[in-house]
Amino acid sequence: MRRRAISIVVMALLGITLPSCLFVKAPQQTDDVQHVALSPQPQIDMSDELVRTRAGDLIALLPKGWVFLDAKGEASADIVSIAVNPEYTLSMVLSSIQHGESTREMTEEEGMLGLARVAYQKHVRKSAGAVKLIGTYRTAELGPRRFGLYDFSMAAGGLRTRAAVCTSTLGNHYEIALVPLTVSGKDVPDNATQDTVFRSILATVQY
Repeated sequence: MRRRAISIVVMALLGITLPSCLFVKAPQQTDDVQHVALSPQPQIDMSDELVRTRAGDLIALLPKGWVFLDAKGEASADIVSIAVNPEYTLSMVLSSIQHGESTREMTEEEGMLGLARVAYQKHVRKSAGAVKLIGTYRTAELGPRRFGLYDFSMAAGGLRTRAAVCTSTLGNHYEIALVPLTVSGKDVPDNATQDTVFRSILATVQY
């Protein structure tokens, strides 16, 4: 089951797990941008299990009962860690976003919103356009921490992946994604529950 879970996560995050290529700056989009409020405290029980980047410049807590998957050999070097809930219906993926001239330009122009656009366009490009944006790009602040937020699915009506991007104090870019899983055959939690889990994870992010 663990191997199947990793495979599903990899497929859902094609823009992270496949080899990177140059980002072509898209024309300025006209979509509305929302600023959303994040809860300063988790809304679910969190464990003491730390998610940590290789550089140690970003950490977060896993929800209680969640476990890490060993993705060595299954995913690209951009994947920092993958964790799943006990039912194998949700996974959390922490990934790095590679630096590049276009990424620098977008973040300088639009901050976290620009970084969110970069991350989403990588998913679109590497899925041959199969990825679709759900809703609009959003920005959020939690104390001194700033995030760019967006949701996407792999096909029309497909399961929604929630993603947040941020830049650490060392200047490294990261994406935190909550990916629904169907590997266990159990029902995926409803949208309200997934939103609560995602917000709770972000509430623990420190960088």
